[in-house]
Amino acid sequence: MPAIAGMLLLGLGVGLMGIYGFFVTPLAKEFDVGVAIINIGPVAMLLVPGFLSPLIGRLADRIPIRRLIFTGIVVAALSMLAVSLAPSLRWAAVAFIGLTVGLILYGPVVVNGLMVKRYPGREARALAIAAMGMSVSAVVLPPLVGGLLSAGDWRFTLQVLAVGLAVVLGLISYFAIPRGVITVAESDEPAAPLDIYRYPPFWLIGLCMALGLNVAMIGAICFPPHFAQQGYSIAEAGWFLSVTGIAGFTGKTVVAWLGDRIQQGAKWLVAGIMLLQIFGLFLLMRADSSASIYAAMLMIGLSNGAFIPMHPFINSRYFDAAIISEVTGKQMPLFLPLGLVGAPMAGYIFDQTGNYQGVFISMIAIVAIAVCFAVILPVK
Repeated sequence: MPAIAGMLLLGLGVGLMGIYGFFVTPLAKEFDVGVAIINIGPVAMLLVPGFLSPLIGRLADRIPIRRLIFTGIVVAALSMLAVSLAPSLRWAAVAFIGLTVGLILYGPVVVNGLMVKRYPGREARALAIAAMGMSVSAVVLPPLVGGLLSAGDWRFTLQVLAVGLAVVLGLISYFAIPRGVITVAESDEPAAPLDIYRYPPFWLIGLCMALGLNVAMIGAICFPPHFAQQGYSIAEAGWFLSVTGIAGFTGKTVVAWLGDRIQQGAKWLVAGIMLLQIFGLFLLMRADSSASIYAAMLMIGLSNGAFIPMHPFINSRYFDAAIISEVTGKQMPLFLPLGLVGAPMAGYIFDQTGNYQGVFISMIAIVAIAVCFAVILPVK
């Protein structure tokens, strides 16, 4: 039950970033600004966690996780309602920051820490199950949001999502999340160094994950307008994106099956996953039909789905489970540099060139660098 709860928490938490692209054009028209300005929004999804995650990680290791999760659900739902009522872009921006705070209170640092502690020796399986929430959201939310936007407007769509988020997550968290502090039994897990900042894998893992996950976030923002620029409808774009969710299930299943069996070769699993993403992006650049787009999104979905649970899993190979949330939280500031410039730069390139080809080339190069960081990790 905790793993299923984690699945829904991540799906209706950070999984919501997969539909951000649907709101780019409506918000740009509503507030009469360029796409690059609206694309600054996701920066908050990295800037706020970058500053708060170290604190949240420490709290998740020391106080009842359920308390953090309930607080996050309330803050997220109210903030989403506030965005839907925004009379100005400034109002929407402040409310969106509140939404971001709520999402990280029940986000990966908290949920993945719970999975590692609750399921010792079965971390990969538990993390993969929880991460499947991202695939569920990628399958369900794009068509749902596309339909809601067609039936109403962006404000109505956000209001429906806010109510649904509060009801679904509130109920599952009440019945499935443990009440007290999760403790970890003595085991053969790797010992944590006294100063994690002097431990090279801390930086290699953090940088690798930061680059890979930032590219996935940029893609989620760019794909809907890219498909629109190619002449496809918003409903068709929703189905293209839903393929990534379906494929993501397969990717996470691979992690669940292989992760706990080849723990000493985990770094090679990470590198292979990111190489698949490179192939998918290259194919998307060359796609000239719906069939080729579906093939590209299938590869990207497989890669993204498998990559999502790898951050806490790789950390669990090098650090004690008792401090896993703290370690993951302290790595979050490494997500900031690319996160701060990635999405706005992608919007700027689109505004200047009218397409996302240059963005896709940059994404491929960044993932290639992340592969290098994974390869030079020591075997553990």
